[in-house]
Amino acid sequence: MVKKVLVLSDKNEARSQMAEKWLKYYGKRHIEIWSAGLEKGSIHLLAQKAMAEAIMDIPEYKSKAVAELDQNFFDFVLCFDKEVENNVPVLNGNPKILLFELPDPAKVEGEENVRLQAYNAVCNAVDDICFSFVQDNFKIVE
Repeated sequence: MVKKVLVLSDKNEARSQMAEKWLKYYGKRHIEIWSAGLEKGSIHLLAQKAMAEAIMDIPEYKSKAVAELDQNFFDFVLCFDKEVENNVPVLNGNPKILLFELPDPAKVEGEENVRLQAYNAVCNAVDDICFSFVQDNFKIVE
């Protein structure tokens, strides 16, 4: 049976979007993935640049709020900060909620190259988390 995974964030602007793409890559046809925010934001351009540098383009991705999803049954919910984990809405399926604390790259200040480095570091960390999550839970990555 295909498992359903929600990557939940505050505004669905960077980390959750990255995770959606990485999970779709590693999970192939074995898991269904959604990302959403507690509220809707807009995807950060630097998140798109970091993913493009990792050869994982996300320009077609749009920010969405969890209330906008047509799916409300999940097996897993992945969160990247404690505040989001504490505010996961009631979802069908009694999903297992997993917390992977990562810094929000949008909070980094400075020149664009400094901020892009922060997004690249988070992109790499999200990649590692997603690979491990798929391996640990589904054993489908070769």
